[in-house]
Amino acid sequence: MDTAANSEEESIESEFARTVRYIDLYMQQKTDLFLQHYVFEPVDFLLRQVMCLSVIVTLLAAGTLALVIGVILFIATFVPLWAALLITGAIIFGTGVIIANMLLSNKMVLKTPLAPEMMKNG
Repeated sequence: MDTAANSEEESIESEFARTVRYIDLYMQQKTDLFLQHYVFEPVDFLLRQVMCLSVIVTLLAAGTLALVIGVILFIATFVPLWAALLITGAIIFGTGVIIANMLLSNKMVLKTPLAPEMMKNG
């Protein structure tokens, strides 16, 4: 009788140990999938986007600087250099004001469902 009870306890213990190992393996797999899908992939995507954005911004800044210098030198052929700088600065400032006004004047409108739509959808 004693040996039968011991074998049942050992089998229950071994079954419990196996269940704990399966649970541990399951948790490791779920943690790995969570980290992969919700941490590493978004961070990788953001890093790529930031690198592309930094290259684009650098190229745009260099192009804009070259264009502004060219415009200043072109205007300087007709008027003195200080006047060309003032004219170009005023044009750039005015363009910035117009763009900022266009971007900031738009009111944000959120699409919220109406009461009949809410009742219809439950």
